Amino acid sequence: MVFFTVSSSLLGTVLVVRALGELDYQNSPVLRAEMDKAWAAETPSMVVADVAGLTFCDSTGVAELILALRRSRTLGIRLVLVGVHGTLERILAITGLRASFEVLASVEEALQKT
Repeated sequence: MVFFTVSSSLLGTVLVVRALGELDYQNSPVLRAEMDKAWAAETPSMVVADVAGLTFCDSTGVAELILALRRSRTLGIRLVLVGVHGTLERILAITGLRASFEVLASVEEALQKT
């Protein structure tokens, strides 16, 4: 069984969603469910998707992040990816999607830019 967990916490008006493990076809519905809760919450000022704990991300995982980006834009909520590295970093760079996302190094940096 592939390891994947996702959790969220509210830091002031910022919702931080942390993903750990392998974000792939099997696990992407777990991220989608957590993000759906984020969008349904009391309209956070920003959602920070902390992906530093991802050990793998395939195209399905990237599609979930794109869906989150579209939803954030529709709702007028800022979405920031933090901790992008490894496979996800390569996919975003190769596809040209890197420019579509606001990417910062850490949750702390994102909180400073609220």
